[in-house]
Amino acid sequence: MGRRVRRSGQVVVEMLLILPVFLGIVFTIMEIGYVSFQLIVLNHATYEVARVGGMTWLAPNGGAARLSTLMTSILPIATVTCQEDKTLLDPQAQLQNFDLVCTGSENVQLIFPISSIILAKPAGSGKRALSATVRMPIEQPLAQ
Repeated sequence: MGRRVRRSGQVVVEMLLILPVFLGIVFTIMEIGYVSFQLIVLNHATYEVARVGGMTWLAPNGGAARLSTLMTSILPIATVTCQEDKTLLDPQAQLQNFDLVCTGSENVQLIFPISSIILAKPAGSGKRALSATVRMPIEQPLAQ
């Protein structure tokens, strides 16, 4: 009978070669989920700011400063910029309609070092720059 050759170290070596790749894939999937969640939260916050801005843009105390304060109260690390954009002329009321275009921005800190190499934007920063743009019509009172 032949001698049996022991290969107990082979499993350890194979595991050490495959484990970092496997963990990198798992952590990257988790990081993509985290960044997607942050983008959904930013999009919703920007929508809420645009909704309030569409109703109060023409009010005396409305405007960009009020909307920026509102965005900070909803999502403290995000910023928002809002501006008017001309749309169609209302033929019945003979009024020019405007949309409020709000763009929310946020830099999300990435968690895992391996996925930060792949997902960081700008590269090497360990952060991902996110932005969401929402258009909302500006409400105008009709002339009596």
